[in-house]
Amino acid sequence: MDDTRKLQLTQLYVMKEIAQICEANHICYYLCGGSLLGAIRHGGFIPWDDDLDITMYREDIKKLTEILEHDYPDKYFVQTPQNDPQYARYIPKIRLNGTVQLEEDYALNDMNHGIYIDIFPLDHVTKPGGAGLVLRGKLLRMLFAFKTVRCTKNKQTTKLKKALMAILKPFTYLVPMSLIDKMFDWLCTASDKPGAAYTTSFASHYLWKRQLVDNAVYGEGVFHDFEDTKFRIPSQYEVLLIQIFGTKYMELPPEEKRNSGHVLLKIDLGEYEKAILEGQSNYDEVCE
Repeated sequence: MDDTRKLQLTQLYVMKEIAQICEANHICYYLCGGSLLGAIRHGGFIPWDDDLDITMYREDIKKLTEILEHDYPDKYFVQTPQNDPQYARYIPKIRLNGTVQLEEDYALNDMNHGIYIDIFPLDHVTKPGGAGLVLRGKLLRMLFAFKTVRCTKNKQTTKLKKALMAILKPFTYLVPMSLIDKMFDWLCTASDKPGAAYTTSFASHYLWKRQLVDNAVYGEGVFHDFEDTKFRIPSQYEVLLIQIFGTKYMELPPEEKRNSGHVLLKIDLGEYEKAILEGQSNYDEVCE
């Protein structure tokens, strides 16, 4: 079994427990991004994918975080820029303590490197167009670039971009990172008002325009097969898949594009390895 599959199985183990916690506490989550595409096209992980993505509204993220911090503090760490300053993203990650998922881009960052699942925050939008919304999107990209330059120590990119990052980095220390983080969150939630009819994900790398939909697209969600279990996906999931991946989302990409975009330096399942791998072996035997 290769490292990618070991990683997927560990993420699946985590997601099963997170899904149970969510269902027991009336927290609505949805598979999103590549995990949503994997559920529909492959019935589980995209074979070459090495992460698991979910999305939920911010109020549900807060509720889930409080539960994990109170009931599972030794097992899970909900990573954010506030509690792990060298973490260079604006999406919470649920890290499984005692494990390692060391990615080359962030290998030099002094932060929690446990195996994780991503949580992409959903934000309400009052209207689907307008100059103000476009401006917010541009400002958010600028702030994200600022944070990337400031917090990323080993970003794998072109020589030119590395040179530019080295030049720009000293200037990022002129502004407190805590202020940048607050500005980012404020811009994301500026239209998070009761009755707002639309939803998007401002912090996603798929960009907010592709994910701007009527609230009903997410709705209560429906359950769909994913590996040996079922997870919740958006009610009108096809709308999102078409907007993000195009109408031919069921077609496999060329072989040269079948990669996750991450370079993994180390995978360690820690104390969970035996249970996870034995559980998969038993499942494989039943399927045969």
